Amino acid sequence: MAEERILIVDDEQEMRTLLKLCLADKNYIVSEAVNGTEAMEVIRGEKVDLVLLDIMMPEVDGFELLKMLREELNRKTPVILLSALGDTERVVKGLQLGADDYIVKPFEPRELTARVESVLRRSFFQKNADLSFEMKGLQFYPNKYQIFYNNKALPLTKKEFSIFHRLATNPGRVYSREQLLNLEWEMAYEGDLRTVDTHIKNIREKLKSEGYKGTAIDTVWGVGYKVDEDVSAADQSN
Repeated sequence: MAEERILIVDDEQEMRTLLKLCLADKNYIVSEAVNGTEAMEVIRGEKVDLVLLDIMMPEVDGFELLKMLREELNRKTPVILLSALGDTERVVKGLQLGADDYIVKPFEPRELTARVESVLRRSFFQKNADLSFEMKGLQFYPNKYQIFYNNKALPLTKKEFSIFHRLATNPGRVYSREQLLNLEWEMAYEGDLRTVDTHIKNIREKLKSEGYKGTAIDTVWGVGYKVDEDVSAADQSN
């Protein structure tokens, strides 16, 4: 059963209903937006795996919304553009703005679902191409210095990522503050151990701000920090 969430953005109720019917048999979770403003609210507030985006909408058209998605939110969420106009100029413009596919209305339901499945499949492989491992709902991408939660990158600094990554790739091992300072700052301890505490606190706060409810990093009182051994490794090559 599919668990992907698809956002339909179209100002016409009949088209939104048709699209929902086309997707119904695939068990996708479907959200709707009637304009660009509503769409941005949904994208900011929910995990969206793909957007079906109509081009010809009042106020903010599909091209402008796509540009906002890519530039303002810096989201790589897959987007399939929908339009009654299929001239080459429009298709090229959509693809240049970052669309993943372009479907001309009217369309066959089977074509739509096949395109959706293809784009979602391609997106999955792209997102997981350099995935090192997963831990407690978090996906670590060392090559990018990024950790994802709910399909969104946490705003960690490189140092915060490095500390968290070291703990996560050595589950069960307790690192003292001195060890983390020496390893991550590559120097003998001469400063304040609270430097490490501050970075751990920042990591926890950023996780919490994104809705993460688990305990990702455990405090071993009087010693240091660790990540417990509940880790599901995809490819722990580090």
